[in-house]
Amino acid sequence: MIKKSLFTLLISCISLLTIGQNIGINGTGALPDTKAMLDIVSTTSGLLIPRMTTTQRDAITSPPNGLQIYNITTNTHDIYRGTQWESMASINPGANLVYVYSLADLPSPSGGGITLDANKMYVFSGIVNISPNYLNLNGAGLRGTDPAKDGVMSSVSGGVLRSTGVSVFLENIAVIPFSAGTKAYDFTDATGTKYCNLFSGCSVVEIGVASLGVGQVSGFKATTIMKNYWSCADGIKVTGTVDKFASAYNFITGIASGGKGIEFLSGLTINDIDLSNNYFIYTGQTGVKVNAGATIDRGRMTTNMFRGVTTYITGFDSYTPEWEMRQNTNIPNSRAFSSLYMNNNATSTSLPVVSTFYKIAGTTTPLNEKRFTASNNRLTYNGKDAIAGKILVIIGVKAPSNNSDFSIAIAKNGTAISIPNGSMAATNANQSFQITLETEVDLNTNDYIEVFIRKNNTNTSSITVEELQFRITD
Repeated sequence: MIKKSLFTLLISCISLLTIGQNIGINGTGALPDTKAMLDIVSTTSGLLIPRMTTTQRDAITSPPNGLQIYNITTNTHDIYRGTQWESMASINPGANLVYVYSLADLPSPSGGGITLDANKMYVFSGIVNISPNYLNLNGAGLRGTDPAKDGVMSSVSGGVLRSTGVSVFLENIAVIPFSAGTKAYDFTDATGTKYCNLFSGCSVVEIGVASLGVGQVSGFKATTIMKNYWSCADGIKVTGTVDKFASAYNFITGIASGGKGIEFLSGLTINDIDLSNNYFIYTGQTGVKVNAGATIDRGRMTTNMFRGVTTYITGFDSYTPEWEMRQNTNIPNSRAFSSLYMNNNATSTSLPVVSTFYKIAGTTTPLNEKRFTASNNRLTYNGKDAIAGKILVIIGVKAPSNNSDFSIAIAKNGTAISIPNGSMAATNANQSFQITLETEVDLNTNDYIEVFIRKNNTNTSSITVEELQFRITD
C-alpha cells in the first residue's frame, strides 16, 4: 500500500512521456520535441551531470569523443575532444578565446615547450604552474583579468614566455620566474616588422626565489612597456636592431646585486628611446645603463623618479648629444654650453686686407664641452636638436700703432657674420683695450663658430690678441 502511494505521488509531480525513442520529462504532460532524444522542461530546477576531480576524470579509460563532466577541481565544465580533455570555457571559436585554469587547458608540452595557437587569445585565471615547461607564444595573445591573481609560473631554465619572429601582446598577466636560472621573457624579432606590447598589469614577481628577472627583448619595430610592476632581481634588457622602445609608468623594485632596472646592451642599434614617468625604487644598484657599443640615435628621459638607487644612469649623461633629460630625480636637465680662453697669447693674426675679417690666431684652452667640442678658437656643436646659441666674446689687445681701429665678429662655419660686431675707438700705440661682443647664432649639428677680427684702417698688417674669453650657451 505504501509503495503504491509513493508511485502515485511521483506520477502526480512529474510527467514522463515517451514517443518512440523520444523521452520527455516535465510537469505539464507536454509531449517531447520529436527532434530531441531527451526533452527536459523546468523553470525551477536544472540538470546535474557527473561531478568529479581532475584525477578522477583522467582515470576514465578511453573516454569517447564528446564525453562531458563537471570538474570540481577547477570548477569547469569539461569535454573530451578527440585526444584530450578541455574546459568548455576555452572552446569559443567565434571569439578565439581560450580560458586557462590549469596546465591541462594548454596544448600538450613537447620538448619542454608549449606552443600556443597563433589565432587564439589565452585568458589565464589564477596562477598556472607550467613547470618545467615554457610557453612559445607563437603569435598568440596572453592576458589575465587581475594581474595580482592571474599569471603563469615556471622553473624552466631560460624564459618562461618566449617568441621568435612574431608580434607579442601581453596584458594584465603576471609571470613568476621560479628558479635562479629562470627569466620572465625572451622575445626576439630579426625582421624589424613586428611589435612587442607589454601593456598594463604585466607584472614580473619573484616569490622567495631569486631569478634572472624580467628578461630580454631583441629587435622589433616597436616595443612598448607600460604600467607594469616588476619585483625581481634584474630588470629588462634590450638589444638587436630596433626602431622604437618606450617604457612609461612602470614601477621597478627589488633589483638586487649587479642588476639594472633598464639596460641597453652592447649589440643594440636603435632609432628612438623614450623613458618617462618610471619609478625606480630599490636600494643600491643602477637605474638605467647604456653599455659601450650600443648605438642610439635619439633618447629621451622625462620625469623618472629614483629613490634609494645608488647610480641613476650610467654609460651616458644629460650632455650626451643623443639624449634629452628633463625633470628626472637628481639628474640635471640637458643643456648645451661651452667656453674656451687664452691668456698671454703671443701668436699674431695677419690682417692683410682692410675691412676684411680673419680668424684670431692662438692656442686656446677649453673650460667646458657640453654638447660642444673645442679646438683652437673653435666651438663645434654636436647636439641633435637645433639651438639658438647665446654668445659672449671678450678680447684684450694692445694697439700696435697710433690710430688703431678694430672690430670683432662671430664666424659660422668659416664665414664671418659681420653684423652685429664689436668695435673700439682709435687708440695710440701700445694702449691696451678690450672689445666685447654679445650675440646669438642658430646652430644645427656640426655647425661651428669662431671669433674673427678685422682692421678698420691701414695702420698695421697684423695684431696679437693676448686675451680671449669665448663662451656659448643655449
